[in-house]
Amino acid sequence: MTVRLLTYDGRQYLMPTLLSWTVRRTGAVPADELEAEAVYDGELQEILPDVNRFAAYQDDTLILRGVVDEYQVEASADGLLLRLSGRGMAALLLDNEAEAAVYQQATMAEILRTHVTPWGVSCRQWREMSCLDYRVSSGSSQWKALSDFTRRAGGFVPYFTPEGELVAEPLAGSGARWSIDSTAPVLSCLRREKRYGVISQVLIRDRNQRVMHTVENTGFCRRGGQRRHVLYMPGGSSYDAMRYTGDYQIAQSQKGTRQTEVVLSGPFSAQPGDIVDLSYEPLKLYGTYDVVEALTSGGDAGETTTLTLEER
Repeated sequence: MTVRLLTYDGRQYLMPTLLSWTVRRTGAVPADELEAEAVYDGELQEILPDVNRFAAYQDDTLILRGVVDEYQVEASADGLLLRLSGRGMAALLLDNEAEAAVYQQATMAEILRTHVTPWGVSCRQWREMSCLDYRVSSGSSQWKALSDFTRRAGGFVPYFTPEGELVAEPLAGSGARWSIDSTAPVLSCLRREKRYGVISQVLIRDRNQRVMHTVENTGFCRRGGQRRHVLYMPGGSSYDAMRYTGDYQIAQSQKGTRQTEVVLSGPFSAQPGDIVDLSYEPLKLYGTYDVVEALTSGGDAGETTTLTLEER
């Protein structure tokens, strides 16, 4: 793994040989992340304050391009160390706030022009679609303005490529399909089911017309789940908008509640959007899974990849 540092005025510098590093890839949000540690080179003293971007490579293949969030220089018994952390280009949309807006008929092109490209994010691959009566609430990030639109108009969340380009289409991954069975270099495996935070019912109220609408998470309610949310929407909201809001809140609360984590020996075994055929006898896990997160770490102990999977 090598990390190239880029300054705001176009200069490039290679980070000294890495002692340890971690790359977390999600494709969307939370943003991809990089953490790297290296022996500090005093020649970087004048350069580091100007560094605002990074590009991480594995064997000359670009793994992640993004925004530098923080760097540290430390002198200790271990010597002089440089630590750097950053996020993928999704950070630019997460960190910038959108103005409140109401679109009578929002289009994908208009959303990109207003909420994406002005913030230094490029998008050359997107699906044309539109949405009636689309609203961006005060305090929303540019990412929320974009992703709420694509969820409502197309039923998907956009994603970022390793090069840092936005793709406003459903996450497709690399197209790779992986098999993890008794022959794979599995170091550990776990499965989890999280229940805290799952919404059982959303009560939606229209302040002006005194209209109420209830959306239930029938499966969770049937199993005894109880966690109600109350939302207040702008006056005159349509039934479809209220229904969508309730369904969306429930879907978001259930996201990632049932996951499987597989730790493999070796770097970058798969990436978000890839498909895994899993057959793991000790935990009786059999089926087809989507990779939703891939975390690869390297250091003195070698390289490992932790895949977070969700069953199809």
